[in-house]
Formats: sequence, C-alpha cells, structure tokens
Amino acid sequence: MLFNRRHDDSSRDSVPREKRAEDACDESLASIDPAAEKRALRKVDWHVLPVVFLFYLFSFLDRSNIGNGRLYGLEEDLGLKGDQFQTATSILFATYVSCQLPASWLVKTWHPSRFIGGIAMLWGIIASLTGLTQNYGQLIACRLLLGLAEGPGFPVFVIYLTLFYSRRELAFRFAYLIAGGALAGALGGIIAYGIGHMDGVQGYRAWRWLLIIEGIPSFCLGVVVWFYLADSPEDAWFLNPEERRFIATHRYRDVREATNPSAQTLKRSDVIAALKDWKIWAFVIQDFGSDVQLFSYSIFLPTIVQAIQPEWSSLNVQALTIPCYVWTTIVFFAVAYISDALQRRAVFMIGGASASIIGHIMLIAGKSVAVKFLGCFFIGTGLYVASGIGIVWMPSNLPRYGKRTTAVGMQLMLGNSGGIPAPYLYPTSDGPRYTMGHAVTIAVLALGIVMDAALWAGMSRTNRRRKAGLEDYKLEGRTEEEVDGLGDDSPRYIYVT
Repeated sequence: MLFNRRHDDSSRDSVPREKRAEDACDESLASIDPAAEKRALRKVDWHVLPVVFLFYLFSFLDRSNIGNGRLYGLEEDLGLKGDQFQTATSILFATYVSCQLPASWLVKTWHPSRFIGGIAMLWGIIASLTGLTQNYGQLIACRLLLGLAEGPGFPVFVIYLTLFYSRRELAFRFAYLIAGGALAGALGGIIAYGIGHMDGVQGYRAWRWLLIIEGIPSFCLGVVVWFYLADSPEDAWFLNPEERRFIATHRYRDVREATNPSAQTLKRSDVIAALKDWKIWAFVIQDFGSDVQLFSYSIFLPTIVQAIQPEWSSLNVQALTIPCYVWTTIVFFAVAYISDALQRRAVFMIGGASASIIGHIMLIAGKSVAVKFLGCFFIGTGLYVASGIGIVWMPSNLPRYGKRTTAVGMQLMLGNSGGIPAPYLYPTSDGPRYTMGHAVTIAVLALGIVMDAALWAGMSRTNRRRKAGLEDYKLEGRTEEEVDGLGDDSPRYIYVT
C-alpha cells in the first residue's frame, strides 16, 4: 500500500524533521549531483503538483458554482429576494478567512496528508448537500460550513510547496495551484453547459444537479490524498534516501537558514516580527485588492457576459466564459515561468493589475459587444498574475519558518476578506454596465499597484545597502549560526524583487 511505503522507515520518525534537513544540508550542499537532483525534483513535480492542481480546482469549483447556478433558477427556487444572493455568496468568506492564520501555524503539527485529505472529503459532502437546500436559511448554513471546510486548505498548500521547492522555483510550481482556480472557471462553464441539459431530470432543476455533481470529485480526491500525499520531503515515499537528501539540500541552497534549526520552528518572536513588518502589511493590502477582483470575477463573469448581450441564452453565456478562463490560465503560466527565470515579481504584478484596469474601463465605456467582450480578456490577463505572483513573492522572501507561516496566514486571511464585499459589487439593479462594481475594482487595483511599487522600491533599496556593506554592522558579535538565524534581517540576505 502507498500508506505503508510512505511510512516504512519507522526509525526516521524519532529524528526531528528540522534536524534531518540540517544534517542533509551540511553534508551535501557542496557536492550535489545536478543530474540526480534534477531527477529527484522531477519526481516531486509528478507526485505533488497534480494533487495541488486538482485540490484548488475542485475547491474553486465548489465555492464559485453558485454563480453558474444563478443562471439556472437558484434564486427563484429558493425564494431569494433583494441582496440575499449576494449575502449567501459573501458569507462563505466569513468562515473561510477566519481559520487561515491558525491553519498556517498548525501545518507542521498535523500531517498534511490527513489534514488536506480530511477537509477535501468534508467540503465535498457539504458542497453536494448544498444542492438539496430548500430555502435561504439552509443555503446560508451550507455556505458557512463550506467556507470553514475549504478555508485552511490554501495556506496549508502555500506553505507545503515551500517545503519542497526553493524560492527560485516557487512561482512556476505555484502556478499549478492557481491554474486549478483558473481552469475551474473554464471547466465550470463546460460542466454548467452540459448539466444545463439535465434540467428536470428526476424532478431536480439544473442548478441542483450542478451543485450535487460537482461535490463528488472533491470527496474522492480527499480519499486519495489521505493515503497518497507525502507529509514532507523527508517522508516522501516516492524518493529514495539519496533523493530525499537532494531535495532537503536544494531547497535551502540560496537561503542557508536550514543550518540554524531555531529558524525552522514557530516562535513568538517571529509572530511579533511579522506583525511589525510594514512589507507584510503592504502585501496584505495588495492581496485584498486583487482578491476583490478575483472573487467578483469568478462569481459574476456569467452575469457580466450576459449583460454584454442580453439576447444570449444561459447556455451560450456559460460557453462564452470558457475562453476567458483558458486565456487567463495560459497567461499566468507564461508569466510565472518568466518570473521565475528572471527572479522578478513586482514588474509583472504591476503590469497584470494595469491590464485588468484597462479591461474594467472597456466594460464601462465600451459601445460594441466586441470591445466589451475583449475587456473580459484584459481583466483575465491580470486576474491571477496580480494575486498569484504576490502570494509567492512574500513567503519566498521570508526564510524564517515562523515569520513565513504567520505572514502567509495574515496575507490570506486578510487578503481573502476581499471576498466579503465582492459579491455586493454587481447587484442586478446596476446592470447592464455595472459601473459601481468596475469602478470599485479599478480603485482597489490601483491601490495594489501603489503597494507593489512601494515594496519594489523598499526591497531594492535594502538590497543596494546590503551589497554596499552598509548593514554589516549587524554581523558584529554574532556567530555564523546567529547570522543565519536573522532571516530576512540578515545583511547577507538579498530580496527577490
């Protein structure tokens, strides 16, 4: 069994993971066989990235399919009035964000395989049961529970990827996680188009079938993850001992904090340092703005497309959302690859947010159907670039584990709070232009650009000072281990910008 293979070396469990990583790093940092390391990294890609991709794909589907269901009569069948649909959409994020910071702290305490597998099974059940709701109250209850089940997954996977990959590899690998969300939009449109033909089967409306069916794959994925996913590189059943050593070494090659075990544990001082770091708060503000766009677009793209040409049928609208998400996915993979190759983050985030702003302007001011539909593609150009690259940029610049996990939790918990106001930006009464929604999104994206520029300038200035030796006074009276333990405050540490 895969379970037995993953845990077959019981003697290893008595040695702390941090100590194993430290020993591996010290023994082989200078003598890695590049070909063997490449083979080991390829194995990690094949075993980890498909799980990462499917996890977020199913999570995003189950969270946002309520927007597709709206076109198939969900509001009418449940008797929703006024802004009750927006409330049902928004309220998920109240529980979704509340558990993200605690999950970030506890990721090393719990086995990721058990934790991720368990929540996937749980939210799959809840997602399917949402299709059986009969009134507004039941819908609200299901959305709250769905947010509680899905919330911990994203920060856990963000931190999980940093256990296997160095900061020079993170953006492209993280693209697989984000691509799951992007393709969920395209796949959601395809599934919604097909299930739309099931309206009335067994007496159920199409929106009910949509929610019931889309929850099943999540449950199945949870079962597989429970037995399949490796909890850490040191426990990876698909790697031999030498390959485990390679992965443990290579991920610390450009950041030597692995030589200081205290830097890889959660400490109160790291939590306080994260709360005091202006850069983390800038990332939070930027992420909030990009997530306002991300969540409103993922829920209301069918509504926006319908408003472009009201004569289009619901089935045609579902089909027309597909190319928008395909384009979004292609752009993000390309940008993530180039960003990793150049080790540049800010310029791509600013460019992506600017493209999205142009798209919103086209939807407000455009006169023709073609211009407005093209605007949806401009929005998609920056949709995941503006949010996804930032989620990689921040943790890759925080080598201390405690500060990194706290920062990731803060960024995702407060940033994802953008999902709370997002559903209210596109009320039916504001159609067909939805000027308020587009204008608010432009404003928060512009604020995000300011934050990106400030981070770029601040980190670049610090890098110049460190390269010029202006911060070497921090080395005085410190041992090598103490210098390593300074994390991103070390005068030897150079930020990725």
